[in-house]
Amino acid sequence: MRTIAGDIGGTKSLLRCIEDDHVAFEQRFESASFKTFDALLTEFLSRCSKPVHAACFAVAGPVLENRAEVTNLKWAIDAAALEKAFDIHDVALINDFYAIALGVPLLEKSDCLSLHAGRRRPREPIAILGAGTGLGEAVVIWSGDQWNVVPGEGGHADFAPQDEAQTRLLLSLLHRYDHVSWERVCSGMGLVNIFTFLGGRETDPARIAELAESRDPIAIKTFEMFVDIYGAEAGNMALRVLARGGVYLAGGISAKNTRFFTDGRFVNAFLRKGRFREMLHEMPIDLITDEKVGLRGAAEMARRFASGLGLRPREDGR
Repeated sequence: MRTIAGDIGGTKSLLRCIEDDHVAFEQRFESASFKTFDALLTEFLSRCSKPVHAACFAVAGPVLENRAEVTNLKWAIDAAALEKAFDIHDVALINDFYAIALGVPLLEKSDCLSLHAGRRRPREPIAILGAGTGLGEAVVIWSGDQWNVVPGEGGHADFAPQDEAQTRLLLSLLHRYDHVSWERVCSGMGLVNIFTFLGGRETDPARIAELAESRDPIAIKTFEMFVDIYGAEAGNMALRVLARGGVYLAGGISAKNTRFFTDGRFVNAFLRKGRFREMLHEMPIDLITDEKVGLRGAAEMARRFASGLGLRPREDGR
């Protein structure tokens, strides 16, 4: 059985060919080097033997009616058109965070950095949060004989400040937005919002991280507040779904700035839930360091389709 998996982003795209559950080869592409996704896939498939039984592509952007447009590119991807053009029996398109969530149960210990050991309970719900461009949230549950994703948009729920400083942050943002969500304070834009609130000049998240590395006091305070907020929302999500299978942090902000997550601040914010502290204390927390977790999820979905086990996600791709 031969399947194709892809993690398709505005900057880079990573594709993998799997034969009989073994990786035959994979290749990274600079997305902007191709005018269309079809052109990229044509180049990749020139190395792949036929037939291809199924493919799944995780897309950085919304997926509607099994069609997608890649954020920051003028690519339109249509699953049915790909099936016909490339003679692939089944093609699935899923949102990139859906793919990350589906890949989480496939991770090994070496693919993560443990923030809190806890006591992992097999086949209990798993919560995944990913602060990056936005704030993705999803739950993975064991259903029947496999892990399935329960998508969500919790990142757009109302931000709840935890202390006086966060309350002032909320009030300042209310002058700019009619709705202040968790994503406004726990994402790349969240880092910028916190940094400017604390007195820094408008800049981008990468620059704030550079300033923090060079011990800039405002940037360091920005990350400290960011981590407090992130930990609090992770604790909220863990309580909502009783994430006894663990809580996982995805996204580039945590993976690229691990030192701000390993000093106990994140875990303390996570546990700060009053009389439910002990319940949360049993839940493991891991920071995902494997950059290919989304590709793993796409490969798993392709495998399910090739085996006749596939269930297409909801029409919004999540």
